[in-house]
Amino acid sequence: MKKRAFLGKGSRLGVALGSIFGTLVLVGCGDSHDHDHGSHGHAHQAPHGGALGMLGNHAFQIEIVPDPIRRELDLYVLDGGAQHFVRVGAESIEGTARAGSREWQLSFRAVASEATGESVGNSSLFSASAPELVGLREFVVSFERLELLGQVYENVVIPYPEGSH
Repeated sequence: MKKRAFLGKGSRLGVALGSIFGTLVLVGCGDSHDHDHGSHGHAHQAPHGGALGMLGNHAFQIEIVPDPIRRELDLYVLDGGAQHFVRVGAESIEGTARAGSREWQLSFRAVASEATGESVGNSSLFSASAPELVGLREFVVSFERLELLGQVYENVVIPYPEGSH
């Protein structure tokens, strides 16, 4: 009697599984997207759990993160994929926060770190005092003008917590 391999060439189960796999590969996930594609899609995760704002065509991301313990807002400058810190030469970044009819001026100051070697004027982390904001569930941070590594971005708006991408 001739023995057949369970999933070998010509086995019915092997042919069936191959057909199913081939169909899944060709169909993919279609054009309707309400899920994350991981490394091959355009969904970026904020590395610190904040709100991301895209600058340019994936040139940079700005992440806004409230710190309720310090009562401050942190601003991280990240690459377009929100995976790597990008050090910039600014000593401060000026912005405005809005919640309803209230408005606050924010001055994000560069944060030096011995652990990372970052210094004022060569940092990816900026922090602003914001005791009124850290307890709010929703607010908007905007920047009239951001200059990052020689590139200028105007009228940048980042809603918290959803971000803008």
